[in-house]
Amino acid sequence: MSFKQLMQPRQRNQFQIMGEFLYVEACNDKVLLQTERGEYRLQQGAQIIDDNLSGLVTIENLGEAGNVEILYGFGRYVPPIDGKSVTVSQMPPVQVSELPAMQLAENQQVAISTLPEMVLAENQQLAISQLPKVQLETGQRVNIYATNPVLTKPVGGASIDSQVLTIASGLAVLAANSLRCHVLLKASVTNVGVVTIGNGFTLSAGEKQRIDSFGGLSFSGTDDDTIEIIEVIR
Repeated sequence: MSFKQLMQPRQRNQFQIMGEFLYVEACNDKVLLQTERGEYRLQQGAQIIDDNLSGLVTIENLGEAGNVEILYGFGRYVPPIDGKSVTVSQMPPVQVSELPAMQLAENQQVAISTLPEMVLAENQQLAISQLPKVQLETGQRVNIYATNPVLTKPVGGASIDSQVLTIASGLAVLAANSLRCHVLLKASVTNVGVVTIGNGFTLSAGEKQRIDSFGGLSFSGTDDDTIEIIEVIR
């Protein structure tokens, strides 16, 4: 039920009401409402709630000329919020105990940047079936602590670098290379003597050896003998 009328400034009117609430739906400034329960000066959006608002209501427009609309009835009136902004300053904590299953379409991805701290109770286990590829920068490392054996795959290279070292004054040196996965060595088949790697491992003419190290290597032997080298680079 409602009262709706175009009212001039200070214009007065009367209407009968029966209900428990009275709501000012529209007015330019304020309206003066006189009921059997009292007198009220209300703006748009204001509401009177009373268990017994029945009787004659006198209304006076205290603002400029315009439409004045009054809603009334039983119960409580909740105005619609369509098109109006709502500000929520605080919400109670929300606990989510279960999420529904989620199915991704082809080529869709879900990126998880952070996860909350997880504490496992006694005898609980966490199974991780797959991890994304991880690339470490120079100097970075991963520490793995496990009671079960951990299987790793050999690190492959992206390119190779080949060279020939010649022994002079009894020595030759291969410089360290932090990008090296491993190095393949071969004593040239034309060598006169054996080539000694470091402090005692020897290569006869034509013999080959692989060393998994990015550190520097030193060789000793007969002058003008050569070592053929292939470095596998990450």
